[in-house]
Amino acid sequence: MARIETGMEAMLDMYFYETNTLLEQLDEILLRTEQANMFDSEDIKEIFRIMHTIKGSSAMMGFDNLSVLAHKAEDMFFVIRENPDVITDVSFVYDLVFQVSDSYKAQIEAIQNNDGGEYESMDFTDLINKLLKARDVLMGEANGEAAPAAAAAAQDAPAAAVDSDKTTVRVFFEDGCQMENLRAFLLINTIKEECSFLEFTPADVETNPEASKVIIENGFLITFKPIDNVDFVLKQIESALNVQSYEVVSAAAAEEPAAELPPEPKAAAPVAAAPAAAVAAPVAAPAAAEVKEQSSIEKAQAAVEKAQAASGMQKQNLISVNLAKLDALHDIVGEIITTESMVISNPDLEGLELESFNKAARQLRKLTSELQDTVMSIRMVPLAGVFQKMNRIVRDMRKKLNKDVEFIIEGEETEVDKSIVDSLQDPLMHLVRNCMDHGIEENVQDRINAGKPEKGRLKLAATNSSGEVIITISDDGKGIDPEKVMSKAKRQGLLTKPESEYTEKEIQNMILLPGFSTNEQATEFSGRGVGMDVVKANVEKCGGSIVIDSKKGQGTTFIIKIPLTLAIIDGMEITCGDLVFTVPISTIRESFKAEASQLLNDTNNNEMIMIRGVCYPILRIHEKFDIQTEVTDLEEGILLLVETDNKSVCIFADKLIGEQQVVVKPFPKYLSRYNVKGKGLSGCTIMGDGSISLIIDTNSLIG
Repeated sequence: MARIETGMEAMLDMYFYETNTLLEQLDEILLRTEQANMFDSEDIKEIFRIMHTIKGSSAMMGFDNLSVLAHKAEDMFFVIRENPDVITDVSFVYDLVFQVSDSYKAQIEAIQNNDGGEYESMDFTDLINKLLKARDVLMGEANGEAAPAAAAAAQDAPAAAVDSDKTTVRVFFEDGCQMENLRAFLLINTIKEECSFLEFTPADVETNPEASKVIIENGFLITFKPIDNVDFVLKQIESALNVQSYEVVSAAAAEEPAAELPPEPKAAAPVAAAPAAAVAAPVAAPAAAEVKEQSSIEKAQAAVEKAQAASGMQKQNLISVNLAKLDALHDIVGEIITTESMVISNPDLEGLELESFNKAARQLRKLTSELQDTVMSIRMVPLAGVFQKMNRIVRDMRKKLNKDVEFIIEGEETEVDKSIVDSLQDPLMHLVRNCMDHGIEENVQDRINAGKPEKGRLKLAATNSSGEVIITISDDGKGIDPEKVMSKAKRQGLLTKPESEYTEKEIQNMILLPGFSTNEQATEFSGRGVGMDVVKANVEKCGGSIVIDSKKGQGTTFIIKIPLTLAIIDGMEITCGDLVFTVPISTIRESFKAEASQLLNDTNNNEMIMIRGVCYPILRIHEKFDIQTEVTDLEEGILLLVETDNKSVCIFADKLIGEQQVVVKPFPKYLSRYNVKGKGLSGCTIMGDGSISLIIDTNSLIG
């Protein structure tokens, strides 16, 4: 067992965040370039930079096995960077780097789950040997001379660069980001492979925590000579994590008078050892920058503007916050909303004319509403991260199953609550795997015979719709065979009514039942239906629902509906007897009083109501929950038309209280034995007078 080095515990969260972000970027680059069947020079440089950064940060944290693994991958891409032609038709490079990415993620997960600082250090010897062999193969494809020649060129580059311009920039990190000295060290590691000459002040950022104070007060001074051009290095600085801003101090020409040296400048380790003359070359100090020719400054500033234009956006001020702190803030806002309701709805104020109080109460309501919206927006994150991970699953299955499938992603910019995003990854992964394994035909000829293109089509899309997000996973495969599903359900004794009474949609949704599968044999990826009950349970845990729409021979679509957030909802309060219920406004289509001419009964004597030519069933709340009430005449009470999962019903209650923003509280655990949620209730909330209102779950109520 290995142990996290003493003193490094405080940096773990930032290391995990930054490394996982880099690994996600790596996967995206590999998937995109593999699909295009080509690397461009920028992709190669970016992969090299990612490996180099991970190597440095892992070494700093004391994770030697990860540092060595990244180092060997970096070596392989050094050969590719210097000789891009060697990657022609070498698909093994993709497989190898994906293995590196997976190994890194597995080790990071093991470290994250460590007990008392100890974790199991994984052995990457086999993978490292593969990387070394791949490097040798690539060097061999460069005819054995190109790679060494490139290395020699890299050795000579610093000496040649002495005669070129040096640029000095002052970098400022985000306020409160902490450990500015180590962030400066990581920034140097990020850009040094793009520079033939590099010096920085303070010079001891790697070993001296006190350097953080100097950086906070004066900024971090970097002087460099780029291997390619200034623009690229400036862009790297601008896009580095936790960099708030930077300014170009000077772009001094070599023939200009040497400026006074700053205190003890230190040269960062370049790609190859730089000659002593380069290391000792002077760096323009801030004082000297003021007497530089205006043309040099303007030239450097133009380079900055060009780099910003190339990035396509202005630098954003971002800060990373632990999710637990956001959860705590969210809970406090919930309590504020509850307390506000208790103050405004205090029964002691009933009947009093308090104009000033009511005015202040309206202002308080406005401010708490804005506060809640702001907190919720902070927690909202795009689905892009989860959606892009599905790319990797499709890629691996495409190769293992030998299926040619086009994967389309739409709406990944759609935002939902962070807690919901985390809960969605497993259901989406399972549905995508099942579409690939069981949906898309194994035989291409079967697709051709059915009039379909040879290449299969799998689509993952997300859209916003009235307070909820709709996610669809669809394929153009062979669809679900209703006869096969019904036959299997019959054999397993799952039918609850005569076979002839089941609709096609009800038959399709049987695959969501526990343990149900149409596959005769389990495969590596399982059959559609194996574990689908788990998918349904996870989606419902998010307050969502899943529906299946399939046509035999044409394909299948899974439709997931989830709320934007879970904890605070806009609800409509209704009464039934002595109880108050809250119905989510997102599910309400309209509320109205019934007229005798609208009421009717179906053939089974069930109560119905006709609304604009459409009949809807009526659900009496007092009968559903066995509540004593004096309001039983449909013309006396109130009806709410609610809709969910393409099913509608009119809820009958005593009266309508009004709209209220409520904080959803879960039921106590001891109630779980009674399956309260399955009976049509999703939680409860505290009202202004301190009483409890039960929140209706329209999904299970209608179902």
